[in-house]
Amino acid sequence: MAVSHDTQTKVAHWQQQVQLGLHDFEPSPAPKQVWSRIATQLGHQSAWQYWLNNLKLWQGISASAVSLALILAVSPWPNGTGISPNLVASTAAIQSPDLNYVIHNSQQNPAWIVNASLTQHQFSIDTIAPDPIEQGKVCELWLILDSGEPISLGLLPKQGRMQVDFDSRITGLNNWQRLLNEGQLVISLEGMAGASRGYDMGPVLDKGSWIAAMAGPVISL
Repeated sequence: MAVSHDTQTKVAHWQQQVQLGLHDFEPSPAPKQVWSRIATQLGHQSAWQYWLNNLKLWQGISASAVSLALILAVSPWPNGTGISPNLVASTAAIQSPDLNYVIHNSQQNPAWIVNASLTQHQFSIDTIAPDPIEQGKVCELWLILDSGEPISLGLLPKQGRMQVDFDSRITGLNNWQRLLNEGQLVISLEGMAGASRGYDMGPVLDKGSWIAAMAGPVISL
């Protein structure tokens, strides 16, 4: 979902349909035998039978649980997701990214997701599940345009979302939009303060090219 707008569109359509249907449900207590079977399968002792067979108790619990589920279901989705407890964004996501790049961890799962918007003149970096980094080290994100000196986009965050405005070294170039599309992203391992300049960056951990984002509404992380 983070990099495919086609998937985002399908999920948004699914969410809309499900939310409409949820309003038609009424809380209903489960039959007593359901709770008895659950107790048996969990190996509960006979002392639990009184509570498991107390229909009024479970009616109240069932109604409360369904009510809470409905409240959660019909509430607007927040900017954070269930992907990671560390993904708590304090800034709004880019609403219409033009370019995406996914940095993978050692298990080939997303570690960070980088979005770029040509209209908002911003990069955003969302933390998903990065590998642990050795003590005293950080990862720094670089952008290389037209084989020039790498431009730092900042130290990759350990959690949450980071947004970076386009540097004048980007927008000051002729045909900077085309150069940005053709640019290369590089992740290096640095000391806590980062590299002093692009030509002095540390060991390269990852590098690659942008992926063009597809048109469509965006469900932010």
